[in-house]
Amino acid sequence: MTLNPSCVILLFMNIEHALDWQDVSSKLRTEMSAAGYNPDLNKMLRNIESMVTELSKLEVYARRIGHSTHITKNKVEEINKAIKHLEQLTLMAKLMR
Repeated sequence: MTLNPSCVILLFMNIEHALDWQDVSSKLRTEMSAAGYNPDLNKMLRNIESMVTELSKLEVYARRIGHSTHITKNKVEEINKAIKHLEQLTLMAKLMR
């Protein structure tokens, strides 16, 4: 498989709320399956899933006390950083295939 570097466009997936994870997770799984089985990438995905679960709990707590974004902002940034890293590793796995 040869890729023309000028045709490679990276679109990083992000979430803003825990509810966004379903769509991002589906896209990540599709990308990972195209790269072949890699237990390390799967473990990273499971770790992100647990981070999203924590985010969901934080969002519920934030709604209960009446604050919305400042409580969850750091967790969302942490998750988006992990998603970006997983996307980059998945791309490298595809290119090495």
